[in-house]
This record gives sequence, structure tokens and C-alpha cells, in this order.
Amino acid sequence: MIIDCDVHPMIRDVTDAFAYMPARWRSHFQSQPLKISGRADDRYAHPSHPFRLDAVLPGDRTGGTDPKFVAKDLLDTHHIDVALMLPTQAAGVAGWTDDDAAAAFVSALNDYFLEHWCGFDSRYKLAITVSPHDPDAAAKEIARLGTNPNVVAVQLPTLGMPLGDRHYHPIYAAAVEQGLPVAVHQTGAEACYYWTPTVAGGLPISYAERHALLTQVGEANLASLVMEGVLDRYPALKVLLVEYGFSWAAALIWRMDHEWAASKSALPQLRRAPSEYVAQHVRLATQPIDEPDRKQEVWDLMRLVHGEEFVVFSSDYPHYDTDDPTRVIASLPPDLKDRICYRNALEVLPRLPVPAGT
Repeated sequence: MIIDCDVHPMIRDVTDAFAYMPARWRSHFQSQPLKISGRADDRYAHPSHPFRLDAVLPGDRTGGTDPKFVAKDLLDTHHIDVALMLPTQAAGVAGWTDDDAAAAFVSALNDYFLEHWCGFDSRYKLAITVSPHDPDAAAKEIARLGTNPNVVAVQLPTLGMPLGDRHYHPIYAAAVEQGLPVAVHQTGAEACYYWTPTVAGGLPISYAERHALLTQVGEANLASLVMEGVLDRYPALKVLLVEYGFSWAAALIWRMDHEWAASKSALPQLRRAPSEYVAQHVRLATQPIDEPDRKQEVWDLMRLVHGEEFVVFSSDYPHYDTDDPTRVIASLPPDLKDRICYRNALEVLPRLPVPAGT
């Protein structure tokens, strides 16, 4: 079995989602610029086409817009049993300044993907997106769609405040109530817009520099979740960190354990070592997988912190830096394939059906 924990469905024309909005919001988006950003739209220029060219249909500029084509190009070709859909167009609201508009937009996209993708192929499962700007509205959206059998996670775009901040507590509580994990994926807005996460040392000067530094956002948020006591406060919460890689986790876990052991009084909210919280509550996705000259070094590093227990497979289809499932899975040590391909994902995505004999 193969579960791909990072597939990005796209809408060729986002105005298609307007039909899923109340009339007043439909009118609003038809008369206002769709991207209501906290800064001028000056994201670092992408050096190449942002999508795999073989994922872009003729006459289209965006990859991954056709559920039938994606099913053939990705799922059938690579024998993928489940695709966890994380809509990036929805996650982009992290940089918006109109909180109500952001909530209306992600709600419409959730309904669109449930109908047009999950309704087309049962292998598609959706992480509904919630707006991070309004935790109460986000909790209501989780309650609205949380019982849908095709909803298996909650996608939470990150703001400038880390995930351990109590601002997010209503979202965590709502996710736990519905038995859904929280998936956190970089949005493309990091280090670009106000309200979104920054990277250490100041603004990067190029796309390549920014892209190389995005692991910092994953590290900072994992440390915040653990050391601010969120995983103790919500003992049933599961968190999936996607597209931050995983090779950095060893050093961070060692440092967190050291700080906790050296000064437990400074972290009264933690009853256990940080490494124990990570193992129980957190999963890290493979993409973008690091590729040293000796591929074995990546897996050796992972084993040092028992990473075979919390790493899940992800492709990032249809983006230009998609990790080809055939290559990644072939590179896995034989004793890790089952865990990384599907067992670890089943532990964090309890809504997925468990195949017989596992």
C-alpha cells in the first residue's frame, strides 16, 4: 500500500469556486481583487515553471487541475492507494488581511474539492483548509465538514505566530473533537507577506535562498508545539508537518531533550521528554527529500531518532520539485518501506481504511 501525504489539487479558474459561496461573498469576490494581501504581490520570482510540465494539460498554465488526469498520471502510474489533498490555493489566505473574506474563500474551496475530486475518485481524500486568522470561524468550518467521510485532516496555514501560540487552541480543540489530525504545509507566503512566518537572519535575497531556508519554519513550529505544551494540553492531537523535509529533526529533537533535562523547571508544561511527544503526536513528510552523495546517510540520520516511526511518504505533485514515487520508494531500506509508505500515515490519519492483513 502507498499513501501519498502531499498532493495538490488545483482549480484552473478559481472563479469556479464562487458558486459555493453565499451571494454576498460571490459579489464581493467578483468586484474585488481575489488576492487580498498584506503586502504588494512581489513574491520572489520563480526561476522556472512552478509545475511539472507533464502535469500541465494543453492550453493550461496550471498543473493538477483535472482529477481524471491526476488519477492516471500519479495514482495509476505509481500504484498510489490514497492521495491526501492539500489545496495550496486555499492555504495562500495566510497572507490575506480580510479575515472574513479568507474564511469564505477556504470554505468554498473545501466544498469544491469535495464534490469535484473526492466525488470523482475514492482515492482522493481531503484535508479541509481553515483560515488561521479567525480561530472561531475555523472551528465552525471543522464542525461543518468534520463528519464527511472524505475529510481526513485539517489543513492549517501558518501565521507569523508559531503553532504553540494559544491563538490556535480553538482549532486544535475542534480538530480533536472530530478526530482529525492537523496538517501544516508551507504556503508560499513565508518571508513574503505580513502576518506570515519569517526566516532567521532577515529577508532572503532570492527565491533559491528562501526555498533553502523554509526548513526553519518547520523546525520553529515543531519546537513551539512541543515546548509550549500544546501536545500535552491536547493529548489526542496529531500533527502532520508537510514539505519541510525531515533530516533536520534529529538535531532539533536532541536539543529539545537536552533543554528539558537540563532545566525542567523552566518547562513546567512538559511532563515527558520532547522526543516522546514527537514520536506520539507528530509525523514528518519526506518531500523535499535530501539527496547526499551517499543516499544511505539520510536514512542513517533518520534512524538515530527513530524517525522510521514518524516519517511518511509525500510527492508534492504537481509541483516542479515533485519527488518521483518510484525513485523515493526504491531508495528506502527494505525494512522501512511499509512504515514510510503507509503504516505511519495510517497512525496519523485514522479515517483511512486499514487494509486487511496489516
